[in-house]
Amino acid sequence: MSRSLHDDSFRPAPGQDSSGRPGPTAASRDAHARDGKTVYSLRGQRYRVNSRQSAMLQELGAFRTVTAASLQNHVYHGEGKRFGKDLHSLRNQGLLTVRPSSRINGGYVSLTKAGKNLTEANLRSNPDQAIYAGIVNKRSLRHDAAMYDMYRQEAQAIFRSGGTPKRVVLDFELKKHVQSKLAKIQHLSRVEREPQRREIARAHGLKIVGGHIQFPDVRIEFESRDQESCTVDLECVNRNYRSPEIAAKSAAGFKLYNQDYRGKSAERGQDLVGEVLSV
Repeated sequence: MSRSLHDDSFRPAPGQDSSGRPGPTAASRDAHARDGKTVYSLRGQRYRVNSRQSAMLQELGAFRTVTAASLQNHVYHGEGKRFGKDLHSLRNQGLLTVRPSSRINGGYVSLTKAGKNLTEANLRSNPDQAIYAGIVNKRSLRHDAAMYDMYRQEAQAIFRSGGTPKRVVLDFELKKHVQSKLAKIQHLSRVEREPQRREIARAHGLKIVGGHIQFPDVRIEFESRDQESCTVDLECVNRNYRSPEIAAKSAAGFKLYNQDYRGKSAERGQDLVGEVLSV
């Protein structure tokens, strides 16, 4: 089973980030409680969080929304009773919210604003990891939640090759950075603008295919066995994708995963992505 971004075995020493530079301190953290939980004081509130709950909050923050079934499977290794208890505790503390679904067991889970603030201030092991709260588009919940399952499958391959995932970057984070650069060259003529647009795409590790900059659903930044900084771009393809779209994503160098997986676990609402697509 793959390890995740929050895995303690890959955490830097206290007070350092993943590169060994001084990192943010948890000045608001109190001593460990007897029940194995740590008490955090933030903005006049006190929160009690154990190590598994901390992992859950970090996973949710990095991917915005995850199904309860996926969290139970990957973070709690199938321990349903413990997961249910911890989920209930975090929900009661106002750190996460659960949106019920008739199609997905346990529904969709995401951080609240308080959960985001706590995770950013005290819990994330990589200070460069963006943390999100809430749901962007209710109509795309299933696709958004699939990003986490897709990451987990790819992370297994990274670990097997001796690598270590360091950070995930979602599509809208990449788009935000690229579009801010593109906005600065909009006043130029097309002849002047196109070379700079290609350079902007290249600088962000992206390609222009069919006249459009192609953005992956998820980018994983990882350290290889040889301690080299690497990335892999993933796209979750479903039945709504047309052949030209799939071809463009493939030409951009993205690894394509099939969201319309129909294995037994998918029928139980526990897996949202399946095998890698061959194009």
